[in-house]
Amino acid sequence: MKKQLESDQVIDNLIAAMLGEDATLRQKYLFRESLHSLVRLAKSEQIMEIKANVQKLTGAMEVHNARRRAKAVLLAQRLPAILAGAQQQFEFN
Repeated sequence: MKKQLESDQVIDNLIAAMLGEDATLRQKYLFRESLHSLVRLAKSEQIMEIKANVQKLTGAMEVHNARRRAKAVLLAQRLPAILAGAQQQFEFN
């Protein structure tokens, strides 16, 4: 036996409230499928929003780390010249 989901119970209550007991099976079926489609759309939009938020949060960290690495590489490239200049200044003063 399949467990009835909370959204299915809410949909059944909405169908009973909106269409009443004298509605045809076709009307109930179409209304039920429309509401199921709406629930699926809301779930997919929620997942897309969560993914966008995660990307925004982790993307900002990736940019920050990339800047830090770039600064470290530039400093490493200039470091021998800086040290040589400091050594010459120390020797001649």
